[in-house]
Amino acid sequence: MSFRGLLNDTCDILARVEGQDEATGQTVSTLEPVAQGIKCAFQNGGGSIDRTGRIQMGNNTDRIYLFPLDFDLKKHFHVIAVRGEQYNITELTDLGGRKRYMRVNLERVALDD
Repeated sequence: MSFRGLLNDTCDILARVEGQDEATGQTVSTLEPVAQGIKCAFQNGGGSIDRTGRIQMGNNTDRIYLFPLDFDLKKHFHVIAVRGEQYNITELTDLGGRKRYMRVNLERVALDD
Protein backbone atom coordinates (compact mmCIF):
# COMPACT_ATOMS: atom_id res chain seq x y z
CA MET A 1 0.00 0.00 0.00
CA SER A 2 1.28 3.47 -0.83
CA PHE A 3 1.65 6.26 1.70
CA ARG A 4 -1.27 8.07 0.05
CA GLY A 5 -3.46 5.02 0.77
CA LEU A 6 -2.79 5.39 4.50
CA LEU A 7 -4.17 8.94 4.66
CA ASN A 8 -7.67 8.13 5.90
CA ASP A 9 -8.46 11.36 7.78
CA THR A 10 -8.48 15.10 7.18
CA CYS A 11 -7.14 17.95 9.29
CA ASP A 12 -7.16 21.72 9.29
CA ILE A 13 -4.15 23.94 9.92
CA LEU A 14 -4.78 27.05 12.01
CA ALA A 15 -2.40 29.96 12.66
CA ARG A 16 -2.16 31.98 15.86
CA VAL A 17 -2.89 35.61 15.02
CA GLU A 18 -2.47 38.40 17.54
CA GLY A 19 -4.56 41.52 17.46
CA GLN A 20 -5.87 44.20 19.75
CA ASP A 21 -9.27 44.12 21.41
CA GLU A 22 -10.99 47.36 20.43
CA ALA A 23 -12.93 47.62 23.70
CA THR A 24 -10.10 46.91 26.14
CA GLY A 25 -6.97 47.62 24.11
CA GLN A 26 -5.49 44.32 25.29
CA THR A 27 -3.62 41.97 22.98
CA VAL A 28 -5.73 38.95 22.10
CA SER A 29 -4.79 35.77 20.27
CA THR A 30 -7.13 34.05 17.83
CA LEU A 31 -6.83 31.05 15.53
CA GLU A 32 -7.36 31.65 11.82
CA PRO A 33 -7.64 28.85 9.21
CA VAL A 34 -4.63 28.57 6.91
CA ALA A 35 -5.44 25.26 5.17
CA GLN A 36 -8.50 23.03 5.43
CA GLY A 37 -9.30 19.45 4.48
CA ILE A 38 -5.68 18.29 4.36
CA LYS A 39 -5.43 14.51 3.91
CA CYS A 40 -3.64 12.92 6.86
CA ALA A 41 -3.37 9.81 9.00
CA PHE A 42 -4.05 10.35 12.71
CA GLN A 43 -2.42 8.16 15.34
CA ASN A 44 -3.86 8.50 18.84
CA GLY A 45 -1.34 8.54 21.66
CA GLY A 46 -1.60 8.08 25.41
CA GLY A 47 -2.54 10.41 28.22
CA SER A 48 -5.93 11.41 29.50
CA ILE A 49 -7.82 14.66 29.88
CA ASP A 50 -9.85 15.66 32.93
CA ARG A 51 -13.24 17.39 32.80
CA THR A 52 -11.64 20.85 32.59
CA GLY A 53 -9.72 19.86 29.46
CA ARG A 54 -6.28 19.68 31.07
CA ILE A 55 -3.93 16.79 30.43
CA GLN A 56 -4.08 14.74 33.60
CA MET A 57 -1.54 11.97 33.18
CA GLY A 58 0.86 10.46 30.71
CA ASN A 59 2.86 11.91 27.87
CA ASN A 60 0.45 12.62 25.06
CA THR A 61 2.14 11.56 21.83
CA ASP A 62 -0.66 11.88 19.30
CA ARG A 63 0.67 12.12 15.74
CA ILE A 64 -0.43 12.89 12.24
CA TYR A 65 1.29 11.85 9.04
CA LEU A 66 0.86 13.90 5.90
CA PHE A 67 2.50 15.04 2.70
CA PRO A 68 4.51 18.28 2.98
CA LEU A 69 2.45 21.42 2.60
CA ASP A 70 2.98 24.47 0.40
CA PHE A 71 4.18 26.32 3.51
CA ASP A 72 6.37 25.47 6.50
CA LEU A 73 4.56 24.27 9.61
CA LYS A 74 5.90 25.99 12.72
CA LYS A 75 5.74 24.98 16.36
CA HIS A 76 4.15 27.61 18.63
CA PHE A 77 2.50 29.27 15.60
CA HIS A 78 0.36 26.61 13.92
CA VAL A 79 -2.34 24.47 15.52
CA ILE A 80 -3.71 21.25 13.99
CA ALA A 81 -7.44 20.53 14.20
CA VAL A 82 -8.38 16.89 13.65
CA ARG A 83 -11.33 14.75 14.81
CA GLY A 84 -12.91 17.68 16.64
CA GLU A 85 -9.86 18.45 18.79
CA GLN A 86 -7.11 21.05 18.54
CA TYR A 87 -3.44 20.16 18.97
CA ASN A 88 -0.22 22.09 19.43
CA ILE A 89 2.75 20.91 17.38
CA THR A 90 5.59 19.53 19.51
CA GLU A 91 7.86 18.07 16.81
CA LEU A 92 8.09 18.00 13.01
CA THR A 93 9.98 15.19 11.27
CA ASP A 94 10.71 14.68 7.57
CA LEU A 95 10.42 10.87 7.54
CA GLY A 96 11.08 10.06 3.91
CA GLY A 97 13.90 12.52 3.35
CA ARG A 98 13.67 15.16 0.63
CA LYS A 99 10.28 16.20 2.03
CA ARG A 100 8.43 13.09 0.82
CA TYR A 101 6.17 12.89 3.88
CA MET A 102 6.02 14.25 7.40
CA ARG A 103 5.32 13.06 10.92
CA VAL A 104 3.96 15.74 13.25
CA ASN A 105 3.90 15.03 16.99
CA LEU A 106 0.99 16.70 18.73
CA GLU A 107 -0.20 17.69 22.19
CA ARG A 108 -3.86 18.37 22.87
CA VAL A 109 -4.73 22.00 23.55
CA ALA A 110 -6.25 22.48 27.02
CA LEU A 111 -9.56 24.35 27.09
CA ASP A 112 -8.03 27.42 28.75
CA ASP A 113 -5.17 27.83 26.21
